[in-house]
Amino acid sequence: MDKLTGKLKLAFDDIGTGEPALLLLPGWCADRGILAALAEVESKKRRVINVDLLGHNASQRPEGDFGSEDMICETIKLVDLLNINEFVTVSVAHAGWIATELRRRLVHRVPKMVFLEWIIIEPPQIFFETLDKMQKPDQWKSARDALFTGWSLGVPNLAKPFDEFMTNYDFDMWSRAGREIGRSYREFGSALRFLETLAPAPQVLNIYSPTQMKNLYSQPDDTKYLEAQQVFANKHHWYHIYRSTSKSHLPSVEVTQEVADAIESFLSGSTS
Repeated sequence: MDKLTGKLKLAFDDIGTGEPALLLLPGWCADRGILAALAEVESKKRRVINVDLLGHNASQRPEGDFGSEDMICETIKLVDLLNINEFVTVSVAHAGWIATELRRRLVHRVPKMVFLEWIIIEPPQIFFETLDKMQKPDQWKSARDALFTGWSLGVPNLAKPFDEFMTNYDFDMWSRAGREIGRSYREFGSALRFLETLAPAPQVLNIYSPTQMKNLYSQPDDTKYLEAQQVFANKHHWYHIYRSTSKSHLPSVEVTQEVADAIESFLSGSTS
């Protein structure tokens, strides 16, 4: 089901029944296809809304520039029009900034949040250098391709979803992504610091690939990344961690059932 109504600028799939509903948000420069398999699995247990972000794929592209604020406003219009009173966000990577702002504005309508592959602590300097390259006309494509290689470990099978769902965007979108993502990290320092500003705090599950994070931080393993989260979780008992077996940046594609099981465990309250 692919919907784009006259009242909305967002294309989406609305499948399954049951509460709480899941609102799936792909990251910047990605089609909602990266979450289609997860949506299908989860729809057997609950209602799932899988959305193309504003300006992406089948959603309308605004005339002129736009940013995170426009995405947030259009997403709120969507859940209001669909009469979704309470929902859980499942966001990929830096769509986490959008999801967290939804929670800040809608408060009790978003009691729980799931993050997939979001850099949750302070990023390394190379990350900001990549964001800067994404905003340069002569460097954005090589920066994008380097990201794809890192996210897929250079393995052809793991690279397929990036080729299929993330190569449809030009310099304008990739530069916009670099600008908006960089702005969020520079303002808050880290995603964890932003989460601390939410009151009351939601229940949060962070799902990440140890392989991806050790590579991002050029470490032998993900120990430091995990320990930083454990310190945070000891202080904030609403924060939960799940280390996936995914090697790539897209666990929703690579290990779909594992991610779905982790989400269901979290929703049932059995996550430690």
